[in-house]
Amino acid sequence: MSAPGTPHFNLPNLVFDNRTAHAASQFDMLDQFGEAFHVVVARMAYTLGPCGADGLATLHPFSRPAPLLTEDRHLNDDTEAGTVQESDFAPYKPHCDVIVNGAAHAPLGLAMEKFAVNLRLAAAGKAVIDKTLTVCGERVFRKKAVLKRLAQGCVRAATLGLLRPNPWRLSAPEKFVQLPLHYAFAAGGQCRLDTRDGKQHESCDTNPLGRGFARHWYLDAQQLATVPAPRIYYPKQPCTAEQFWQGAAGKDLPPPAGLAPIGRGWLPRRTLAGSIREKAQWDQDEVPMLPEDFDFAYWNCAPADQQCAHLAGLEQFTLTNLCRHDHPSARADRVGNTVLRFTLPQQVLFLLLADAHDQLLVLRLKIDTVLIDTDAGIVELVWRALVPADAGQVAARLMHVSEPEQIARVALLEQAQEALAEAAP
Repeated sequence: MSAPGTPHFNLPNLVFDNRTAHAASQFDMLDQFGEAFHVVVARMAYTLGPCGADGLATLHPFSRPAPLLTEDRHLNDDTEAGTVQESDFAPYKPHCDVIVNGAAHAPLGLAMEKFAVNLRLAAAGKAVIDKTLTVCGERVFRKKAVLKRLAQGCVRAATLGLLRPNPWRLSAPEKFVQLPLHYAFAAGGQCRLDTRDGKQHESCDTNPLGRGFARHWYLDAQQLATVPAPRIYYPKQPCTAEQFWQGAAGKDLPPPAGLAPIGRGWLPRRTLAGSIREKAQWDQDEVPMLPEDFDFAYWNCAPADQQCAHLAGLEQFTLTNLCRHDHPSARADRVGNTVLRFTLPQQVLFLLLADAHDQLLVLRLKIDTVLIDTDAGIVELVWRALVPADAGQVAARLMHVSEPEQIARVALLEQAQEALAEAAP
């Protein structure tokens, strides 16, 4: 083991052999302390089948391997429109990301002013994610009637400007049937103004894509009478005209509500990247390292309430009002909500590692990303494992088993190597 901070630039080679039908790759990474790891990542994809008598949709494996994502994918291929998926080549995710891309759909397909959507993940019968959002129809912040604003102006003058009554109100939502769950419809946004003196620009650090973010200088300069209001929010943090007015004065908006990935540069995620070391000149053989205060949770792109412990299979997902009411994989509950429910297959993806003396070691990959596209009816799983580069492993064979007897044999091998490790001096 090298001293902390000493980088491993001459990494030992690991011969990687993928013996599965799934896309997989091996690459190397250095942590912030100079320790090196071999990383193995794999991806599986399923299509959602019809809903069975038990209320569960079936999962059918893709006929061809789903390719690993080598770069971030954005909505409509527009880098400014929000991220749909991030690259699979993250070195390590300390938690599992559960991402949902799609739209909210009104129960029974009937237009209404608002309704709830829910994402629930249960492991061993216990909920580990249970997230509810409210979605509503189009609505705006609208300036109050002239007479009312004049009266408020008198109040402001009488108090010498100490009181600044809110001249805005929030309109009632229109009825709607479907809403894409994009952060463009959540709280956030930006103000941009081009003037003869230059440009003024201010954006919401937690969601520059959203709506409802407007500062006083922008409202006054544009003389706006209406501003689009957020349509996706947490039930306990409803959007109000008072909140909008406080935001105009500089107060932070509520956190953006959504089910898709959080932007890499958004708060609070970007703080996890640590303190970037600035240096005027680097030596020729000097390589910048990760900041010492770098947190690997930075690589988790899901909202915090959509992260959980790594998954292994047999976990059950329940999505409510996140697909069409007539979707073949879903069914209506007693009150008309559209419920899509499925269980991840029981399977094991593992590495059979060998050192220079042909001693074998079994290491399971863990699911650290679940991607659900409700519009396309696709569920994708990303698996990952880390092998310390100084552990002496020279070859790795990726294996996949799904039969109960095969899984039991893998478990026996794990138990045997654990016993040997405990007995070692």
